[in-house]
Amino acid sequence: MLQEGPFTNALAALGIIGATIGGTGQVQAKMPTPITQAVKQDQSYYEYIAPSEGKGKDGRPGYAYKDHKGYLTVGVGHLVLRNDRALKTVTGRDYSSVVSGKKPLSERQMQQLFNIDVKAKIAAAQNKIPSFNSLPQYVRNAIVDGFFRGDLSGSKDTLALINKGDFKAAAKEYLNHAGYRTSKEEGTGVAGRMERNAAVFATFGGDTTSQTVETDFYTVKSGDTLSKISKQSGKSINDIMKLNNITNPNKIRVGQRLSI
Repeated sequence: MLQEGPFTNALAALGIIGATIGGTGQVQAKMPTPITQAVKQDQSYYEYIAPSEGKGKDGRPGYAYKDHKGYLTVGVGHLVLRNDRALKTVTGRDYSSVVSGKKPLSERQMQQLFNIDVKAKIAAAQNKIPSFNSLPQYVRNAIVDGFFRGDLSGSKDTLALINKGDFKAAAKEYLNHAGYRTSKEEGTGVAGRMERNAAVFATFGGDTTSQTVETDFYTVKSGDTLSKISKQSGKSINDIMKLNNITNPNKIRVGQRLSI
C-alpha cells in the first residue's frame, strides 16, 4: 500500500485506485498512449530535470560544449552568455577556464548554476499557471521541465487544459507535439523525457486505463550494443527497439539517449 502523505491523499482524492507501486516512493502512471513511467514523489527540480537534460557530453560531465545548435553550453543545459554573471557567480576565478573547456564544473557547481537558471523557469510557470504553487512537487517538477525545454511553455492548448484542471486531457495534448513525433521517429531522448512529464500529468489526472510500460533513460556509450544494454537493463532488445522506434538494432550512436 502507499504510505499516507500529500501524494497519497491527492491520488485518493482523484480516485486513482489502479495505480501500481514501482518501488519505494514510486507510482506507475498509466498513460493513454499507452505509456507508463515511474513517477517519484519526493524529487527536487534538480533531481528530476538533470538526468534527462544531461550534464555535458558523454564521458565529460561539467565541461563546456557546443549543443546541437552550436551554442556554448555547460552544466545542466546552461547557455553561456557573454560576460555570464550567473556562471561567474558559481565559478569565480575559474570562469575563463570553464568557458574555454579547460576545467569542468563540479557536481556542486552544476547544481548551484541550475538553481539560478531554474528560478526564471519557475517564475514563467507561475505566470502561465496561476495554481502552480498549490500543485504537488512532483507535478511542478514536470511543469518546470516542460518550461526548461520549451515544449510546455509554447503549448497553449496544454496550458489551457492544465489551467482547467484537466490533467488527463493535458497529458494527451502535451504529446500532440511535432517535436515529440520527430523524436520518436529519430529515436532521440526528447520523446522519453516528454513521456515522463506526460505520465506525471496523467497520474495527477487519474488516468489508470492503459497497459504498463515502465521507462527510464540510458545514454549510449562507446562500445555499447543493444545486446549489452539489454543485459544491463533487464529489458529485451525488442522492447528497447519498440520503445525507441529503432528499426535496425545495429544502428545506435554514442550519446543517444534511450528510454528503457
